[in-house]
Amino acid sequence: MAKKKSRPSRKSQGIVGRPHSHRTYDPIRRLRNQQKAWLKGKRVMLVVDAAGHKAEAQTVWGLPPMLANKGKNESTGS
Repeated sequence: MAKKKSRPSRKSQGIVGRPHSHRTYDPIRRLRNQQKAWLKGKRVMLVVDAAGHKAEAQTVWGLPPMLANKGKNESTGS
């Protein structure tokens, strides 16, 4: 059998674009995403202190406005 001819045009050119390792950790973006989820009434876990202890967002921030208003309306309804 004959040996295949190498084609320089089809050789890998290496990494094109930014690799995943260049993604930086953005705590502001993470916090904003957590706030958006909390406002929608989803369960969000927050890191409370430097030791890594976690707590649910509703215990730290309280009920989101959507759920807090819902509770007020139910108690005043006839």
